[in-house]
Amino acid sequence: MQLTATILTENAPVEGLRSEHGLSVHLAYGNRSVLLDFGQSDAFARNATMLGINLASVDSAMLSHAHYDHADGMETFFAVNTQAPLYLSEACGEDCWSTKAGTTEAHYIGIKQGLLSRFESRLRRMPRDRISTIVPGVHLVPHTTPGLSELGARAGMLRRHNGVWMGDDFAHEMSLVIELASGSLAIFSSCSHAGPAVIVSEVLAAFPGARIAAYVGGLHLVHASKTEILQVADVFRSAGVESVFTGHCTGEAALSLLAQALPNRVTPLHPGLTFTL
Repeated sequence: MQLTATILTENAPVEGLRSEHGLSVHLAYGNRSVLLDFGQSDAFARNATMLGINLASVDSAMLSHAHYDHADGMETFFAVNTQAPLYLSEACGEDCWSTKAGTTEAHYIGIKQGLLSRFESRLRRMPRDRISTIVPGVHLVPHTTPGLSELGARAGMLRRHNGVWMGDDFAHEMSLVIELASGSLAIFSSCSHAGPAVIVSEVLAAFPGARIAAYVGGLHLVHASKTEILQVADVFRSAGVESVFTGHCTGEAALSLLAQALPNRVTPLHPGLTFTL
């Protein structure tokens, strides 16, 4: 089936639309209307109205991970849409913290506290250890690669459970994988905290022999070195990823380097961007 993606909100400023540090993507897949993430406010909904997208008719919503800049707009979505279930990992909680932003003191970056319990009846929690198929052709792929909590700790990303601090293993994060009419795949990984190498390998393990037509989402490279950024370009090149649509937590320097390393394959995200796969 044909897939059309529209970026509802993202960091880049666009005249006439609202932007914010966050991400929300509308997906038209055949006759289905799908929403991935909500940003951190009602900006995605205001932009949807401007772009002629009816959020009340969304069939299914997905939350990629448990951070405020992807989750906190859900309150607005539930006010507009009274029927669509929200699919999220069973590991999603209100427990994500960070020591980045120039301080060693942990600050809260998780879902607004109380939101999940308020909307419990709308939530559909997916297993953290295996793929879930939402509808034919639409899948949620969790992170099952060992050792990701060490990566989280090195990045200053933490979870706090029952008073105990631990490196974030990103069990609350899932990639949305959609089968395209061409037989290839589109990967939507909103922040790629586990790293594109892990995510691409997990998807290819789940779909042996598949071709990746597009990788869409933030790459979490805003603080990365040039070497680290070029390693991500090598991952995409080696995996044969045909197009990369990226922004949000990728950073302008990384976007520029990736565009140079992957000529004609990289498209920056911005509110209002629409593309068909």
